[in-house]
Amino acid sequence: MNDDDTMQDMPANIAPFVEALGADDAMRLFLSVGGSDIYLPAKSSPRSIAARTVGADRIDKLSKVMGYGYIKVPLARRWVAEQMKAQGATTAEIARTIRADVATVRRWFPSETAKQLTLF
Repeated sequence: MNDDDTMQDMPANIAPFVEALGADDAMRLFLSVGGSDIYLPAKSSPRSIAARTVGADRIDKLSKVMGYGYIKVPLARRWVAEQMKAQGATTAEIARTIRADVATVRRWFPSETAKQLTLF
């Protein structure tokens, strides 16, 4: 998937992560440490969980975009689900990956064929 396509209609809290890391690495970071605080040092080391997830060089780029210090990594579940759907993942795969109920994922992606007839 093209990162330019990914940047459209993206929540503002996710955009700096995608800008610095790219869509795939941002998804990996969200799935790994989303919902928690991480420390962005001025110079990253490979010991941190974030650096082990996406690489120390990517964390350095993120630190340049967001500044160093503690940041909260968003869960970004709906955005991750949208990216996975665009890559061809099934509803069940998406639900298992983002740890959401399959009914929630179905609500996010209504089917193209309505199950109820339109009356008017």
